[in-house]
Amino acid sequence: MIVAEDVTFSYHLQSGDEVPTLRGLSLEIAESESLAVIGPNGSGKSTLARCLNGLIVPQSGRILVDGMDTAEPGNKWQVHQRAGMIFQNPDNQLVSTTVEREVAFGLENLGLPSREIHQRVAWALDRFHLAKYRHYPPHRLSGGEKQRLAIASVAAMRPRYLICDEPTSSLDPGDRQDILDLLMAIVDEYRLSVVFITQSPEEAARMDRVALVADGDVVAEGTPEEVYQDTKRLATHGLEAPLAKRLADALRARGVEVPAGTVHPESLVQWVSERKSVSPADGEPGEDTPPAAARPPARTAASSATPDVLPSNRPVAAPPIIVFDRVCHTYSPGTSLEIPALRDVTTRVFPGECVALTGPNGSGKSTMIQHLNRLLKADSGTVRVAGEDVSSPETDLRKLRQKVGLVFQFPEAQLFEETVFDDVAFGPRQMGAAASEIPGMVNRALQRVGLNPDRFSHRHPLSLSGGEKRRAAIAGILVMEPAVLALDEPTSGLDPQSAGQVETIFKSYSDTGATLFLITHDMDLISRLADRILVMESGGIAADTTPDRLFAMEGGGDARSTGRPGLCNLLAAVSEAGIPVDTGCFNLEEAADMIRAYVCNGNNHSSPGESQPC
Repeated sequence: MIVAEDVTFSYHLQSGDEVPTLRGLSLEIAESESLAVIGPNGSGKSTLARCLNGLIVPQSGRILVDGMDTAEPGNKWQVHQRAGMIFQNPDNQLVSTTVEREVAFGLENLGLPSREIHQRVAWALDRFHLAKYRHYPPHRLSGGEKQRLAIASVAAMRPRYLICDEPTSSLDPGDRQDILDLLMAIVDEYRLSVVFITQSPEEAARMDRVALVADGDVVAEGTPEEVYQDTKRLATHGLEAPLAKRLADALRARGVEVPAGTVHPESLVQWVSERKSVSPADGEPGEDTPPAAARPPARTAASSATPDVLPSNRPVAAPPIIVFDRVCHTYSPGTSLEIPALRDVTTRVFPGECVALTGPNGSGKSTMIQHLNRLLKADSGTVRVAGEDVSSPETDLRKLRQKVGLVFQFPEAQLFEETVFDDVAFGPRQMGAAASEIPGMVNRALQRVGLNPDRFSHRHPLSLSGGEKRRAAIAGILVMEPAVLALDEPTSGLDPQSAGQVETIFKSYSDTGATLFLITHDMDLISRLADRILVMESGGIAADTTPDRLFAMEGGGDARSTGRPGLCNLLAAVSEAGIPVDTGCFNLEEAADMIRAYVCNGNNHSSPGESQPC
């Protein structure tokens, strides 16, 4: 058992200020238990995780791991051996030269016999689908592959407790499901306990218990049904309930008496399917089935051709601002580590478009956008930005990089100055902006991303919460007023409130006529923002279409790795249960109306959306 008793912890800034993070937090993790820890960015979740396995020591209170106080130096080795830590950013824990050596590193430090080390390494590589990368250097793996390696390295050590700090946030939908299933299978097989920090309510709902952490303390604790029942409390802390719970609430608002406490999609689908309006004799739609006019319209199948739907904020005749023409790029060419990353990529992006780039981890998405401002150079083919060949020796890279702003997946990778003000001011200073103009430029950029200059200008960037770091990094790009904004997983790891703030920033910037290039696995974000979606696969573009066409496809394309909005997946399960709903719908209110129409008594003639029982 792990016990946290009245734990407090504060970070000390160079300015002498303190940032209180944990404030008298108490929590217990029982043996063979899975505990989800949820909460807004900056609430103390990651600090708690580091306390639980002794990476940091509380300033007051104590952490006991199987009765051992983590503050006692003599307990460090056994605490770390019993409580394994998996970080959000895998680069923070990968240290070896090859994938095989990385998995073996912890096992060697445990002093295990050579034969057992080989057996465990083989098991981990096979179990986490890394065998083909055995001799690869970890830095050559994609973000999702790195995370699988980090998890495999810890799992191979067979700790009694797994402390997971958002381990799936950077993974594509297929990998995310695989990793979560693998973790839960390992927990069951070896009777481990897991502390699973996550921003995904669906992931949290799979755990035995949920602890809501806010302002450095546990403000709610219980089963998923108990914690997610209080939607007002969740909203107060910028969080959301699982999608099944939100859809159940919308149905109850329409008079459909869905049982309270519904948080799992399986239970919602089962309840709905048991009450569908069908003839008991033959299973065909009976007299209660709504008329054909009430049924959802059929959608057009997705096409891999360039869509004919143009964003409303660009003229039809506008020339493309970005052109990829048969672009290829290979990492480590001519070596045993050769990795073809882009294969004959051809596409056009027009001014004012928001183009989403999605696909499985390792499909070439990040490689593609790094060609926009020549962080990477094409091996063959041409990349043009505003008509200019970015690979030409005559191209002014300073002007190009002022025109194309790039925000990386982990914002701390591009925050390096001593204060937020200096970090945001770095770009204008490099471009020769007048010293008198810089304060105004910085303040406007910070206000644009919702960071009050009076509160944040003097802060050290690394003292910010995850959501604040993300917005500070975006401010450092927006201050340059780029015509093209390329973002790599901009909402990964953010709580719903922070993700909504970042989304508002993008929408506002897009409304100015700027072009957005958005790498994301968040299909819900794509459904709200994107004009087009490019699906990457094995370094090429497998589909170039609109989100509604892709999501309306049977199975949503390669739904495992590419994914669909969560609502589309839930409606697909409803459809499989025998209720003919539009599985391409990604509007919650419309979905509730559709389901209500099929489960309500035919004698109830109230209009959709009315709160009358059925």
